[in-house]
Amino acid sequence: MTADAAKLYPRHRDRISGSEDYVVRHFARQNGITPAQVHQLIKKYGSSRAELVAAAKELRTSLRPEVPKTKLASGRRAGRLSGGGDARNGLKTR
Repeated sequence: MTADAAKLYPRHRDRISGSEDYVVRHFARQNGITPAQVHQLIKKYGSSRAELVAAAKELRTSLRPEVPKTKLASGRRAGRLSGGGDARNGLKTR
């Protein structure tokens, strides 16, 4: 009978290993934070991926500056294409 590799070497995808640099870099890139912040979160919350993702999301929103959203008279938000732009291709309409 052959050995089942999945049972012999289970992968713990629900955990983040702080000692593996490539895992930390990948997690940081996925969640928009720095590897140093990942290490801090691991120390604070442990290695559970679900908890770290939630903590990273909270960290990102707490670090983001509050920017007031301006609205046009029509009620739409002012944006890059608000000055008569065509939303389909980004070109000005006349």
